[in-house]
Amino acid sequence: MELWILVLTLVVTLAIGLPLPICLAGASLAGLLAMGDMPLGIIPQRFVAGINSFAFMAIPFFLLVGQIMNQSGITRRIIDFSNALVGPMPGGLAQVNVVSSMFFGGISGSATADTASIGSIMIPAMKQEGYSGPFTVALTACSSTCGPIIPPSITLILYGIIAEVSITQLFLGGYIPGLMLGLGLLVMSYVISKRRGYPTHARPSLRELLRATLAASWALFLPFLIIGGLLGGLFTVTEAAAVAVVYALFVGLFVYRDLKITDLPRILFVTAVRVGSLMTVAAGALVFAWVLTILEVPQTVAEWIFAFSTDKIVILLLINVLFLVIGMFMEAKAAMLILLPVILPVLPEVGIDPIHFGVVVVFNLLVGLVTPPVGLCLNLAAKIGDVPLNRAAVASLPFIAVQLVVLILITYIPGLVLWLPGLVR
Repeated sequence: MELWILVLTLVVTLAIGLPLPICLAGASLAGLLAMGDMPLGIIPQRFVAGINSFAFMAIPFFLLVGQIMNQSGITRRIIDFSNALVGPMPGGLAQVNVVSSMFFGGISGSATADTASIGSIMIPAMKQEGYSGPFTVALTACSSTCGPIIPPSITLILYGIIAEVSITQLFLGGYIPGLMLGLGLLVMSYVISKRRGYPTHARPSLRELLRATLAASWALFLPFLIIGGLLGGLFTVTEAAAVAVVYALFVGLFVYRDLKITDLPRILFVTAVRVGSLMTVAAGALVFAWVLTILEVPQTVAEWIFAFSTDKIVILLLINVLFLVIGMFMEAKAAMLILLPVILPVLPEVGIDPIHFGVVVVFNLLVGLVTPPVGLCLNLAAKIGDVPLNRAAVASLPFIAVQLVVLILITYIPGLVLWLPGLVR
């Protein structure tokens, strides 16, 4: 009975359009009231305790890095470097779009930041060169999903906190899937561009290539600084995020000099708004997950799954389908916070490695960033490109197919995820 009240309250509050944190906290309150003997004062305590984690502090720092990059000229130099590398290929700007997103994602760890930064430059440039609007928008949205899987990744950090596993191992596990996704998008872009006759760029001279490489070298060094420091034991993930902020400020203020001191208040304000939104969702979801645990929902879900099948392949398929459907209607981080506490206890029973599972789940939810009705990246790119969402969604289907192929491969070939963490370990 308590569970039905909990779920019904959540559905009703979501249906009437209340903010997600209020929906989650309200549903938790309704569930506790239905139990009858639970002190309600425990909700604000759990609300604070859920996010009272040192590892959680990495998320605001990485969000801040993305904002600093947008203002300091780092994005433009990454695009120039990518253009020198792949611009001469068929559909040069399409290839540049994908490669820029791979580099940008390896610094900011955020898909929406990637869409806003790369998209604001690449979408108008591609349309000016004759690329169709829907293709440009779809490619920009789909390539930005490299960000949450190529380290450093805010979403992988969140999974590591929830599952209590090594975030460094998750970062290492995300490299090969991220590169596979990027290469798959490059191939698909090449095929479409070749068929439609999209233009290529002139091959740069060696001097131009060196100039672009040197200009972008400060930005491109940041991922190596973060991962190298983590593997070398120099700092934790949270400390790495703080180091990344200091490094990005140094590069923006004193190397590129595109960042001004007067820009910092606005950067901090935008970051604070995004952090506040994310943290309130996280706090509400963790309270909700705690109530589900009291109601023994994880045990019930495990019984349902094992009643259907005990085969590891079938269970992974069911979980993938669940997250694909949920990702279409719910933002990725919220979906993880709500569903993972229910599903994680099942993993040891079927021998699923939590590092492998984490990368698969995060990759799975990337698809939801480009599928309506939520599709945050697709919506944002469509607004930048002034393209109807339905046309952008149709144009994204070939790129979503690439995402799904990579998802199937990393789901059923765990070595693609676990090889690099095992090698380093």
